[in-house]
Formats: sequence, structure tokens, C-alpha cells
Amino acid sequence: MINLLKDKKWAIFFSLVAMLLWGSAIPMIKSMYDYGNILSDDSGGKILIAGCRFFLAGIVTFIYFKIFDGSKIKRGSINLKLILILGLMQTAVQYLFYYIGLSNTLGTMASVIQASNAFIVVILSVILIKDEKLTKNKIIALVLGSIGVLILNLNKEGGFHFRIEGEGFILIATTFNALSSIIVRKYSRGQNPFILTASQFIVGSVLLIIIGMISHTSDININPLFIILLFYGAFISATSFSIWTIVLQNHSSSEFGIYKLFIPIFGTILSVLILGETLTIKIIIALVFVLVGALILNKN
Repeated sequence: MINLLKDKKWAIFFSLVAMLLWGSAIPMIKSMYDYGNILSDDSGGKILIAGCRFFLAGIVTFIYFKIFDGSKIKRGSINLKLILILGLMQTAVQYLFYYIGLSNTLGTMASVIQASNAFIVVILSVILIKDEKLTKNKIIALVLGSIGVLILNLNKEGGFHFRIEGEGFILIATTFNALSSIIVRKYSRGQNPFILTASQFIVGSVLLIIIGMISHTSDININPLFIILLFYGAFISATSFSIWTIVLQNHSSSEFGIYKLFIPIFGTILSVLILGETLTIKIIIALVFVLVGALILNKN
């Protein structure tokens, strides 16, 4: 698996698979709120669900390690500091904001805001990583993608729809995700991607579970559909983050970061199909800009 993703073509293919899975997380989470009977004002309940999902994701990722790798890991080769930082930033803080924000905005809107991840990754990569350069293709891709995001956020009156506890929290989560991508790219070389991913999931999830247990107010309705969605959410995280960690260890974060623009494409389509949200001409035009930007970046 690791050697396969060192090949750029396979890295692109599996990156798109990861983006599809991440896009499907939006309707999955919203459906979990409904089936689990989580009240809209119960932030603690949402955080508790996130913690349970990522604890399971950590276990699934350890299973991936046994299946796809199975190499012997020396205790001294594990970067505990990196695991703690990623567990806090990439799992705990990011998803604390994400789960609350997603309940206060449309799935299509959340998908669009997540698209800014690609732009933040490119900018931070150029600033923080010496071998990352801001090329003409990257600039064109950023401009086109930005136009797409702006179009999607426009309301009928020509202004912007933005709430701190909704769109604002999604943007905060997206920023922490982008910064985490840079940290993985810069400091994770030599680390086993499965062990790194699984460990940071466990660390971050424990913090989320503690916060959720203390603060939740809803009586969560545990039923078969809720459990299926919970395990699917764990599968999404384990699979996508494992793929993404390997890709970032072997390829340019600013170049591959643009593939995060496919999350709004998949997320918007799935939100329309599963949640019954409306697919407008504005959404279609915006997504075309995003797609063209990604294609220009990788036209070679």
C-alpha cells in the first residue's frame, strides 16, 4: 500500500477516493444527529459522537497496519510529540469545531467552506516548507477555486451568508486541518503512517469523549442505523487519513492539497442526494470553477 502510493498516478487516484469518503462524511454526520436524536443545541452530544467515531477509527487503522504493513515498530522510532500535536489539532480541536458547525449550516455550504482548505494548504506550504514554490499554475488554480467559493457563498441579495457558530466553526476546523497537513508533510517522514494516524486518533478521541461525557444533554438513541453510521464514520476516517498521510509523506502538500477541492464536489452531490438539499445553478457554476482549477494545477 505504502509503495503503491509513492507512484504519483496511484497517489492521485487514492487521493480522490479519500476526498469522496470525506465528502460523504457530511450527510453521514447530519444523519447521525437525526437517528441518534441529538438536539440541535446539544454541543456536548455532538462532541461525544465525534469522540466515539475517532476512537473506533483508531482501532480500524491499527487493523489496517496489521493487514497492509505489519512491520516491526521500534518504540524509539515513534514520535510521541508529533502524535500529541496531531491528536490535539487534527482530531480534537478540528472536529470539536466541525461537528458543532456542521449542525448549524447546510451540508452544501459546509462543503464549499471546506474547499478553502486547499488554498490554506498551498499558502502555508509556501511559507513553512522550503522546497514548496508558488508557481503560475498554483496561482491560477487558487484564483479559479476562490471564485468558485465566492460564488457559492453569495446569497440572493448579493451579500454573504456567514454565522460564527455555523460557517465560522467550519472555517476554523478547516484551518486546523490545513495546518495539520503541513505538519504531517514537514515532520512525519520516517514515521509509519498507520501508527501515526491510529495513535493521533486515539489521543484526540479520548479528549473529545471526556468533553462530550461531561457536557452532553441529549439521551442518545442507540439503534442499528445509528451504529451503522458510526462504524461507517470510523471507516471514513481510518481509510482517508491513512491514505492522506502516506500521500503527504511522499508528494508535494501544495500540489496535492488542491485535491481537497474535490470534497465540496462530492459533499454537495451527496448532500443533495441523501439530505434532499437543492442543487442550484449557482452551485453547479461554482463547482465547475473548482474543478477547472484543480485540473490546471495538474495539467502535466
